[in-house]
Amino acid sequence: MRIFVPMVALAAALLTGCTAQESFQNAENCVKVQVGMSEQQVRGIMGPPTGEDMAGTNGKTWSYLFGSATDTQPIRIQFDADGKVSSATCAPEASGSERPTGN
Repeated sequence: MRIFVPMVALAAALLTGCTAQESFQNAENCVKVQVGMSEQQVRGIMGPPTGEDMAGTNGKTWSYLFGSATDTQPIRIQFDADGKVSSATCAPEASGSERPTGN
């Protein structure tokens, strides 16, 4: 139970740490990510990921927050086993033409 409380606090800090400006920048930058880009290229565009999920030997997924502290959706960049982008799932409003509300 003691471990659970710090994890909840960390999650809350991450959610409130994503400002509207960061969300807008993540949305703008996500549409620049192209299939076949390297991890280094994506990091240059998007910055360090908020989260990283390993998919065994099949690659990994980087996540970036999008939205306000109460309404978040991750932006997901999926990499294949060779470390190249296989797909990018941008938030629905990630056209870069509309700023998210909140914060």
